[in-house]
Amino acid sequence: MKTKRKHRKRTDLTLQLDRSTLIEQMRESVGRQASLIVIGGIDLGCSFPLSTTESIVLGRDNDCGGVIHDDGISKRHAEVVCENRERYVIRDLGSTNGIYVDGHKIRQHVLKDGDKILIGRRTILKFMLQDPVEMEFQRQMYQSSVRDPLTGAYNRKHFDERISSEISFTRRHRVPLTLIMIDLDYFKKVNDTFGHQVGDQMLIAVSDTIMDALREEDIFSRYGGEEFMVMARGINEIGGIALGERLRCMIEEMKITTPDGVNIPVTISLGVGTVPGGVAASSTHLLKLVDDNLYKAKKKGRNCVVTGCIKMELREDSK
Repeated sequence: MKTKRKHRKRTDLTLQLDRSTLIEQMRESVGRQASLIVIGGIDLGCSFPLSTTESIVLGRDNDCGGVIHDDGISKRHAEVVCENRERYVIRDLGSTNGIYVDGHKIRQHVLKDGDKILIGRRTILKFMLQDPVEMEFQRQMYQSSVRDPLTGAYNRKHFDERISSEISFTRRHRVPLTLIMIDLDYFKKVNDTFGHQVGDQMLIAVSDTIMDALREEDIFSRYGGEEFMVMARGINEIGGIALGERLRCMIEEMKITTPDGVNIPVTISLGVGTVPGGVAASSTHLLKLVDDNLYKAKKKGRNCVVTGCIKMELREDSK
């Protein structure tokens, strides 16, 4: 599987502004910037700043400037452009489910502060004019709502919101989905022997290594404690095995060094499960599959990958 080896730094989730910075930003507040904020849907709280010189395309495709994870949204759904440096216009790009502004379907619309825009089936955007302090607050609030503060991976809440949407996408668009559950081997022993600070160092190092190995479109979440999840759209069962093995080998090459100079080996166990494209699986069934496979990997002696594939048609349900 081809990946983008792009280093992604963990997100700083605290707003750290000194007094002089605050004063400067308050001075700049007289000039407000336009943005679109998701107030309904799976990306709740996400904001897209709008430029006075460049347009932004909203859609499901990862190449869009405003990526929205709603399977009811077209790959390139809408475009927002600025005219005369003060007038923003939203245009439909031939989407399947259309655009509604304040309840009225539109092909093109001049946006006003406070306009509510429905795109896809359930995503609602709000057009707002904000000053720099408000925009930074909005960004920090969104990051803190979806990211784990220690590792920078997505948190459990965001994972739970995304998995049903990803399974629905796999059924409708006949694209496979692979889920990988990852557990750090003997992590409790590390905490008990070397302390929680070293344990946290290990969690951060493992997370950074995995995030750097994944594609931009993959979803990497801290599921709880020393457990992590990877959701990889478009990866079939064979690709899931290859990805799991690659992650396992990368972590096996790591060493964590304690303040006393002790090198601690790191390994992970992985349970992999795949939903083939077009199969109406449930998130409950997929989660059970990867959990069972992770248990088998531990029983086999840890530091290994166990995989499986959902082959039967199931009735789709909620989590």
